[in-house]
Amino acid sequence: MKLESKHTGNFSGYLRRITCGVLAMTSLALVTNRASAQNGANADAAYNGFVNAYVQRTNVNGHNYPLPYIAQSLTNRDYAFMWQQNYMIQGLQDAYDKNYTSASRRQLVIDLINTSMTQDHSDLTWANWNDDVEWASMTRIRGYHQFGVTSWRDSAVQNLNAVWNRGWSSDLGGGLWIRSDIHDSKCVLSNAPWIIAAGMVYRATGDASFVTRSEQIYAWMRSRCFNASTGQLVEGIGSNNNVLGQSSPTPTWSGTGNYYNNGIFLNAANTLYKITGNVSYYNDALKAASWVVNNNAILTQNHPNNGPFGSEKFFRALSLFAAQNGLWSTYEPWLQANCTASWNRRRTDYNITWNNYGANTPTSNLLAMEMISSVVVQAVTQISPIVGPHFIRNNVTGLSLDNASSTAQGAPITQWGWNGGKQQLWDFRQNSDSTWTIKSLQSGRVLENPASSTANGTQMVQWNSNGGANQKWVITQQANGSYRIQNQASGKVLDNNNMNVNGAPLVQWTANGGNNQTWNLR
Repeated sequence: MKLESKHTGNFSGYLRRITCGVLAMTSLALVTNRASAQNGANADAAYNGFVNAYVQRTNVNGHNYPLPYIAQSLTNRDYAFMWQQNYMIQGLQDAYDKNYTSASRRQLVIDLINTSMTQDHSDLTWANWNDDVEWASMTRIRGYHQFGVTSWRDSAVQNLNAVWNRGWSSDLGGGLWIRSDIHDSKCVLSNAPWIIAAGMVYRATGDASFVTRSEQIYAWMRSRCFNASTGQLVEGIGSNNNVLGQSSPTPTWSGTGNYYNNGIFLNAANTLYKITGNVSYYNDALKAASWVVNNNAILTQNHPNNGPFGSEKFFRALSLFAAQNGLWSTYEPWLQANCTASWNRRRTDYNITWNNYGANTPTSNLLAMEMISSVVVQAVTQISPIVGPHFIRNNVTGLSLDNASSTAQGAPITQWGWNGGKQQLWDFRQNSDSTWTIKSLQSGRVLENPASSTANGTQMVQWNSNGGANQKWVITQQANGSYRIQNQASGKVLDNNNMNVNGAPLVQWTANGGNNQTWNLR
């Protein structure tokens, strides 16, 4: 592990991920923790514990950082370096998604991203490490999807394009260099995050070049770093064309892999699968997920090669993969087991847990980066698998709800062959009465039963959100994993109108138990 100082304005040193070396740990005093089953209250306590321990709301040591920010550790209250700041903000974005009606969580994420935009700047090309720029871009484009701040979106677009322009080359067969100043290696950690962020940019802008470039990056990463038989990954490829830490271009797989790499690769593969529908990406994601889950009852890799963090990337990726592909029942028990282990190993003074869920959290000074995984695993496991953007595909025909790319109020909703377009993406958010609002990501308008009609065959429309019962939906999972979607005002359910042609109207009908009234959320 290398300690490196980078400066822009007034930055302090920070831990840098490298491809070899493990941080040695000294013997530390432990606190005894109570065993407890996991629940939503524990998830909230883990979030509050991290915020109370690490979010700094006043300046320290003569610095004048924008406020608030995330401090480096319990005792070092300086601003955590740019990539760390944004890496941890993503954990708080998970916690916001878990409780998106919380005004305080919303405001904290907004304030922290704005702090980074001020302290670290909109243009991040001063940072030589390409993955640093990718993490910040990911935070900002995700923030755009959550809160609609266009300057964050524009920053993500600008910086991802810059990383591509300076990072991609035909050397070593393709891929992105990890650094812009020294071309010493191309790694999973400099390639997979670009794809994850680019997928969110594509959904925000419709710019297909981000998909094309993502597929190029993925093809290189898969060919050089991934074992398609086992799901393992090597760290990357050195400038000498050898696998990092090995003496040949051909990987030796024994002992390779860590949670961090599997998590970001899984997320990248699933991102491309959701956009393109290419099942090979799904198969790769499944392999990457299975390698970790099948070999680890709980995660105990406290200090992998990348540093004292990383499991949060796997928890987030696995929860998204499970929720978006009808696999929640398969992976939820494993996620819950890690939630429970995390909670039971916490420090009870702050309710914070380090990255090794097999041992009690030390009472010594602890890095904020090392604590964020407990916030993430608690949040993503408690988030309903329905929450977030989905394609709504009929269980019989496979046709998707489509708003025909219209932004007009009152535009009729139809069904169309799945194409991965934004006009087929719908964001699900739960209301206080447990019903759901379903919003088009293309138009920003919500799915509505017009005029609260009770008539069979009424075509659904999109409309400005007003909280009416005709815009609220009761969603019930069926035995086969699909969902019935029932309008609160009429009691009727979404029905494919017994049609399997593009442009068929999406209607409501009295529930009859037919598969044509059930929908897969993908």
